[in-house]
Amino acid sequence: MAAYVHMSFLSNYTVLPRFKGVDDVLSLDISSTEPLYGIAFYSFRIINAYSTNTVDHRVHSVSPETLFPDLGFPLLVLGDLNIHNPLSDPLRHFSHREISSSTPYFEKAAESGFALLNPPGQYTRFPLVGKARPSVIDLAFANPLLLPLVKSWEASLPSTGSDHIPITITLAEPSLYQKPPRPRWTDTDWETLDPIIKGFKVPATPPCPTPIQLDEWMSGSLNHLVALLKEHTPVSRPSHHSKPWWTPHLSILRREYHKAARTARKHDTPRMREVASTSKAGYFKAIKTAKNKHWSSFLLAATPQSLWTAKRFAYGRAQPRFPSLPGAETPMQMNNVLLNHIFPPKEPFAPPPRLRPHRSATPLTTDEIAEALSKCSPTSAPGPDGIPYSVWKQVNKINPKILLHILAPLVLLGYHPASLKSSNGVVLDKAGKPSYDSPSSFRIIVLIRTISKILERIVAARLLAAARLKGLLHPNQCGSLPGLSTYDACLTLTNDVRTLQRPRLKVSSLFLDIKAGFDNVDNKTLARYLREGGVPSYLVSWVSSFLGERSCTLIFQGAPGAPAPVNVGAPQGSPISPLLFLLYVAPLHFGIPRGLMISYVDDFALTVGSLSYRGNIRRLQDLFDKLEKKASRLGVSFSAAKTELIHWRTPSQCNGGTL
Repeated sequence: MAAYVHMSFLSNYTVLPRFKGVDDVLSLDISSTEPLYGIAFYSFRIINAYSTNTVDHRVHSVSPETLFPDLGFPLLVLGDLNIHNPLSDPLRHFSHREISSSTPYFEKAAESGFALLNPPGQYTRFPLVGKARPSVIDLAFANPLLLPLVKSWEASLPSTGSDHIPITITLAEPSLYQKPPRPRWTDTDWETLDPIIKGFKVPATPPCPTPIQLDEWMSGSLNHLVALLKEHTPVSRPSHHSKPWWTPHLSILRREYHKAARTARKHDTPRMREVASTSKAGYFKAIKTAKNKHWSSFLLAATPQSLWTAKRFAYGRAQPRFPSLPGAETPMQMNNVLLNHIFPPKEPFAPPPRLRPHRSATPLTTDEIAEALSKCSPTSAPGPDGIPYSVWKQVNKINPKILLHILAPLVLLGYHPASLKSSNGVVLDKAGKPSYDSPSSFRIIVLIRTISKILERIVAARLLAAARLKGLLHPNQCGSLPGLSTYDACLTLTNDVRTLQRPRLKVSSLFLDIKAGFDNVDNKTLARYLREGGVPSYLVSWVSSFLGERSCTLIFQGAPGAPAPVNVGAPQGSPISPLLFLLYVAPLHFGIPRGLMISYVDDFALTVGSLSYRGNIRRLQDLFDKLEKKASRLGVSFSAAKTELIHWRTPSQCNGGTL
């Protein structure tokens, strides 16, 4: 059983699927942060069921108690119930079995106050083959709280090819608020905007502002600029009818098929049913042909840049798993469980009462901004404001002073404003987990505003230069650093293993993974390490401001869309977060006599050599105990499930021998 929800509906309401342990029942909870229908209800439920006969024909697969629960909020029950009753089909001649099997359902519905929405006698199933007569088995019921909100029940849609006709149940609009359509940034009128952007002036920052004053200045400046951009950008108007493979010929075939299906239902003769069946086969065959033709033409016109798009179309995209967490019954409860696990509450960062320019700050230049923009991918997902990098690249090309005057004060004052710290957190399932009923089976990718990421790239470049100058990064740290890739880490490990094997030593490696790495970065600990390491004060202040007082809105199927404060961890998805994590875990490194410690971001490897593998195990255990103590002082730990031990053997060592 499946449910399809239009994307425009999901942008305004939360839809949470529920499964009752019965294969033939699917429930949808529709929720909102505002009262629905102007009454004191924040959610309503739709129960969709497919009830079939069991071995005992008097009993169906879905019980009346499952279909008609007593709930304190609006409820709509519908589905193919496969029951025949005089209340829904008064002209039918009923057998004793049909009456006895349907009566419990209608009695339970009446007892719970449910009303039948089907007009009595209006057929919902028209068999296209055989001699069975039309029937009413697709039923819909509304409980007393939903009944006043039902506008209509209709069966006027064209046939879909099934012997069941499509039914439309129209409810009142749950809320008058609708999210505005998204701008279509690829069609921005840059020709008209060119003189406007060239003349745009960023207001001067207040002298020695408070954090609130600087936040207001940043919000006002950005909002004014974004408003000008949106004024000359058309909005998207997505339609579920849009199909790139559709042709005028298919429209003609569809009309002929629907006409034949209506005629077969009206004049139920073998000839009419045969015509309807032939028309249906021709229509769907033409659809298949049109899809194949469109796909072939797409592949012929494919470029190296569009090959990955073609692969995604061919193999499809894996559907994200829906979080199903014990004890979380509502979207808000599920949202809070994920937040508290990934971002456990911590003491918030306290910014200084006044922001003063740092003498150590080097003025920002247009070349730094241009360099940062050149590394930004145009396909990168935007943050909450929906503005892609391509917009800022064009703005900077027309008037480089705009981004300079917006970002330069933030560098000088060592502060990251609140308006740039709001983000969307996309909840993704971790592949290969045995079960997905725990928050640890999911991870969050944070989508940050692109203008914030431009500044983060600039600060990351400056911080990396300062960290290398002060020796804050260990030489054996690889990954997320220019010039040190996975290849370098593997080559270093291979070289040291072979070096230890030359004097006929036995070599072993212990591979470790830091659990929830980025999420464990502590703001105060990192700031103290940077300060004591001699990093310029403006960079330390900016990093502390960037990591503190963030807000994140989780995005998953059924998410309530409520922002929550975050005061822990470095956001995954930020250009500077990998560097901040490397600096945070750099103190974990230490030298190993006749051995090596190497790391790739959050993966550590301890390699030792001795006269026996048993000796290696004892040494690795001692080294791990030492590493674990250092890690506990930083508030990080290692995942036992991802820990692996490898004994390296040369060809001569593989010919026998013992540990």
